[in-house]
Amino acid sequence: MKRTKKLAILSDLHLDVNQFDTDTGAAYLSLLIQTLQDEKITDLHLAGDMSNDFKTVTQPFLRRLSDAFEVSYNLGNHDMLGLTESEITENDFVSRQIGEKKLLSFAGWYDYSFCPETTFEQNLRTKNTFWFDRKIKRDADDLTVTNRVLTQLDRVLSEMTSSEIDRLIVAMHFVPNDHFLMTHPKFVRFNAFLGAQRFHDIFIKHGVKDVVFGHNHRSYDEVIDGVHYQAKPLGYKREWHLINDYLAAFPKYGQYNSYNLHKRYNLLKKTAEFDSFLLTHFPEEVKKSLVIFEL
Repeated sequence: MKRTKKLAILSDLHLDVNQFDTDTGAAYLSLLIQTLQDEKITDLHLAGDMSNDFKTVTQPFLRRLSDAFEVSYNLGNHDMLGLTESEITENDFVSRQIGEKKLLSFAGWYDYSFCPETTFEQNLRTKNTFWFDRKIKRDADDLTVTNRVLTQLDRVLSEMTSSEIDRLIVAMHFVPNDHFLMTHPKFVRFNAFLGAQRFHDIFIKHGVKDVVFGHNHRSYDEVIDGVHYQAKPLGYKREWHLINDYLAAFPKYGQYNSYNLHKRYNLLKKTAEFDSFLLTHFPEEVKKSLVIFEL
């Protein structure tokens, strides 16, 4: 009798920024593992942005997870910091069989097409001034890198049979459809670095039905042109659902509520009940951040 497989895809853990790599953070990691076990997860895939230090922070974390689950991952942009181009690309387009499904994973990249109102030079200046990826050393410009990834994706999917495509789950980090862009005027210029619409075009071309992504720190569950897109990134602590839950549980701190998430978090984390509340309710946040497939 075959064992039932249950795959969870989780993105944007940001272990170091969320301080999960500290002694205090160890409690969060233990709760993460326990929550996954309580959910009967057998296979875990991390869809990028595990940390800013792949070798020192992420790899020990992956080894720990591997004691409890079958683990795989693809890189996000934060994971690429300090890696060579060959180290980045060797983690792309990895596939593994999970039950009767196949999981294909890769990072993706961006070609500025999500910000067509600005020129290549303007987008590059914005990136080199404000965006995290200015710290990453790729071997070519962003358009060339994206074209290379798209070509390989098209080739990999072309080599699959229609039966394999029907049983395929794609996990990536970057955003594959312009439906999932930022709309706030303050942030729209950063859409240039979220992904590319051409990923969606290739998924349609080959009949891909399930795609999970991250990067944007927003949750989505929508079918577009027959492609079921899901994203439930954990994100930074200041973005967690638990922050709103904390304000609801302790209305005396309501004066700290603000649309500025960073400012709100910095105020709330100094309050008496904050740390214990987040730790106690962390399993709830984990459950909201899992994309689960029963295979």
